[in-house]
Amino acid sequence: MILILIVLVTVAVTSVEVWWLAQPPFDQSPASLNINTATVSELTALSGIDQSTAEKIVSERPYNRKDDLVEKYILTQTAYEKIKDQIVVKQK
Repeated sequence: MILILIVLVTVAVTSVEVWWLAQPPFDQSPASLNINTATVSELTALSGIDQSTAEKIVSERPYNRKDDLVEKYILTQTAYEKIKDQIVVKQK
């Protein structure tokens, strides 16, 4: 009887561990920031974006594409590469 109980508990614990390991990881990617509506404060939270760059991003709106930041000489290509996956362009 005790052997059966030990087997049942072992199977139950193993099933929970396997279920836990099979779960997809939580999405920890930062939310995409719309550069047409983001505040200066939100923009400065991006890597490499300081206050003056964020203000320039805001003043040069609207954008049609993310790479307009490079085309309008607001960001260097290197700076753009660092944040391009964290930003989007949506029209109002």
